[in-house]
Amino acid sequence: MIKYWTLILILLITTTVGAVPPAPWESDEIIGKAAPDFTLKTLDGKNFSLSTLKGKTVLINFWATWCPPCVEELPSMNKLYLKYKQKGFEVVAISLDSSTTKVKKYIAKNPLSFIVLLDTDKRVAKKLYKVSAQPTTYLISSDGKIIRKFFGSVDWTDEVVQKEIEGLLK
Repeated sequence: MIKYWTLILILLITTTVGAVPPAPWESDEIIGKAAPDFTLKTLDGKNFSLSTLKGKTVLINFWATWCPPCVEELPSMNKLYLKYKQKGFEVVAISLDSSTTKVKKYIAKNPLSFIVLLDTDKRVAKKLYKVSAQPTTYLISSDGKIIRKFFGSVDWTDEVVQKEIEGLLK
């Protein structure tokens, strides 16, 4: 029940802070389709494109430092990445913070082993991936198709989740 109210709070904050987000069901329309390619900046200012991960199974996570469920799930996401990275698995965490400085400070205190990108204008999140609230995560198969959407915080060390990812890595 607490996670439900947290999600409602996130939706309220999201809709009052910036432009109106896409409706939650709009993100379902991209399931089964090719993952939209994008180029965003890394924390050190370099360009990174999703297309560089072609042929890998990828988890794309949209998050923010001000989002409690987002920061709650990042440690388990890091464990998942470390467990499967040698098998062609990648994680891309896309921060929706408007301040790059806040993201850098957060990562300095809470190091992550995977790629962290910045979507400060939320262009990729809202226009390409139809993200309406954080955290929202997409699982992309090695052939570049979006297999699944996870809405809200997930325990990425959960056996069921890991079996689904293992199935894609074979």
